[in-house]
Amino acid sequence: MQTELVGPGVRDGEPMLEVGKKERTQACRRIRCLKITLVVIVILFLLFVICLFVGSEFEMKAVRKADDTVSFYNTTQVCAIASDGDFQAFENQDAAHAEGCKIAHCGACGECSNVQDITIYDETKNTLTTTTTDCAMRSFFGSGMVTDCMNEKVGFTEGCTAVWVENVMCDLKKCIFTCLKMKLGLSGANGNNDRAGELNACLECDEKRCGPAFIEGAGANRRRSGIVSDIGRDDESEVCDIVDDGWIGWGER
Repeated sequence: MQTELVGPGVRDGEPMLEVGKKERTQACRRIRCLKITLVVIVILFLLFVICLFVGSEFEMKAVRKADDTVSFYNTTQVCAIASDGDFQAFENQDAAHAEGCKIAHCGACGECSNVQDITIYDETKNTLTTTTTDCAMRSFFGSGMVTDCMNEKVGFTEGCTAVWVENVMCDLKKCIFTCLKMKLGLSGANGNNDRAGELNACLECDEKRCGPAFIEGAGANRRRSGIVSDIGRDDESEVCDIVDDGWIGWGER
């Protein structure tokens, strides 16, 4: 569209002065709208951060009241594999050995108490936390998305995967603010453990609030299987040290 010049100081039939005023007014409106938009964004972000901190504090209050989970590892009960490949629970290691079984992990047996899942625990001991955390981010879209991710990236048995997914969905309900705060770098922890060597707040929340149900369903996890992972632990009190060497494959002979 061409601008019609009618005469000196006139554009499109309007005095240039009036045209200039309109353009300046429109420019001011655009700047004002931009400023308002930026202010709204900043306010929303601040509200989001405040919600994270307040929500996290409520979650951590529940964590501080929760029982310690060391009892799951300081137990005489064991899960052992028989010569026919079946996994059985025994009151202690002597009872398992008396039946000719080899100890696979400390504690009762569960959905993850099998060769496939414990082998994966061992092979992914330095990467499993990161992988499952990435899958957990899909929990906002439902448990099915988490299941698909776990099947694709981890490969647990169906029963073991179900227990892990239930744990993720528990975290979504009980640890969401704490874990988002950590994920956004607002918690002061840069890894699985904080500067003092303790679990970061997200992992602590998961362990205290969702861990008991998880360990009851899974039976085997890395610590119970005697596997030292990428999460710093007290090896003497939290990592099973009575697993029999060479038990994997023994029951298949």
